[in-house]
Formats: sequence, C-alpha cells, structure tokens
Amino acid sequence: MILISTITLCFSIVGCKEEAKTTKWYRDHPDELKLAYEKCQKSGDASDNCKNANEAHYQIKQLNAPTPDLNNLEE
Repeated sequence: MILISTITLCFSIVGCKEEAKTTKWYRDHPDELKLAYEKCQKSGDASDNCKNANEAHYQIKQLNAPTPDLNNLEE
C-alpha cells in the first residue's frame, strides 16, 4: 500500500510540471517574456521555459541592434 501511494505521489508531482512555452510564443508575448526572463536570471533555472525565454530575449535584442555601416569606416 505504501509503495502504491509513493508511486502515485511521484507521478502526480511529475504531472504538475509547467508546460514549456516556445521561443516564438515568448516573442509574441513580450510582457510574459519580461517576467519569465527576469525570473530565470534571478534563479539561474535551466528549464525549457528559461532556455526559450533567454533565446527569445536574445532574438529580440538582435532585431533591434544597429546595423554597422561598413562603407563609411574611418581609418
């Protein structure tokens, strides 16, 4: 009986894991991205959600990065 209870408890804990959101989902939901990114930076978590939030944050930063003008370089 204890074994069955223990197994049931283990499965219920595993089943409660938050579903990972995709990188695209985070790009499409900037408010959620901001919250998740800050939480992940503070906690150092390496979950799928944190990986996807970090990747989405990086992609957005790259989209807004200035493009260097290589034709007007000063020597």
